[in-house]
Amino acid sequence: MPQRGYWLPSCLDIEPVDDFAGSLWKLTTDDLHAATSQYYSVNSAQEDGRLKAHRIEFGVTLRTILNHLSEHPARVLDVGGGTGPYSFALAAKGHDVTLIDMSPGLISVARARLESTADHCHPTRIMEGNALALDALLPNEAGTLDAVLLLGPLYHIMSAALREDALRQAWAMVKASGVLICAWVSRWAHYRDVAMRDPGRLALKPDFYKRHAENGDYLKREGDTFLHAMNHEHPANMPAILRRVTGEHKIKMVGVEGVLAGGLDKLVNELEEEAFEVGHKDSTMFTFTDFDRVQSWVQKCLEVGYDDMGWMMSDHIIGIARKSAAL
Repeated sequence: MPQRGYWLPSCLDIEPVDDFAGSLWKLTTDDLHAATSQYYSVNSAQEDGRLKAHRIEFGVTLRTILNHLSEHPARVLDVGGGTGPYSFALAAKGHDVTLIDMSPGLISVARARLESTADHCHPTRIMEGNALALDALLPNEAGTLDAVLLLGPLYHIMSAALREDALRQAWAMVKASGVLICAWVSRWAHYRDVAMRDPGRLALKPDFYKRHAENGDYLKREGDTFLHAMNHEHPANMPAILRRVTGEHKIKMVGVEGVLAGGLDKLVNELEEEAFEVGHKDSTMFTFTDFDRVQSWVQKCLEVGYDDMGWMMSDHIIGIARKSAAL
């Protein structure tokens, strides 16, 4: 992928007193995306365990995906799917899934899981690739897929224009009557996180948070290197973006955490298995035998998350667009 334009670091969670801060002015968006890939490769085990710990997020998202698959088996493309929690779960339900991620470390974990997973329970293909290069990666599959998932890339693409490009490329893969399911991190989620972890920071960094409120760009630094480039989208922008890119008026928004946003799901996620999940599931956390019998908190979050007034309160927000049937 060619180098993109320079990214202006208007919103950095660092003190601009060292050479590191100055060097950011020379970074391209490609540099930031490469840093994200490296971050997840270095922290692949942590990312692999994230949805095992955040079971509300996993359960609500998976139920939402299943509720919007109109075909069985469906051909599903999971773009930026990491180590494959949703890909493996959907494959176990009989769907034909292709998993793509730009991080070699995450793809390596996904491929290693193949050895311990029955053939009928794993993705058909696992590929290293970029959400901004789908047309080159899958040149013969435009308009052929029942569903395309974009449940991570929009968190980390550090340009509004490129985020829309990723959505356009994903949408181009969707067939008539198929569905695009994408996700954003809410701009408000960051403020809730700050309030929980370091409430004094809002007053200490007024300029930073003024800029963050305007564009949602956020760069997290640990040690001597930057590790994590993120964008937090304003909830009000999400449906408008999806309508603009897809040309579809009927857009559905779903809040993932619902009433448990802002870390309120912590104790629920830690419930004993029999209290959390009525049905049975295997030890990987990725394969439910009865998705319709999920525990009451997942159902309550779905009720609130599907509510037209409730979805905006969540930390992770899903947007759903179904492509009009061909005439």
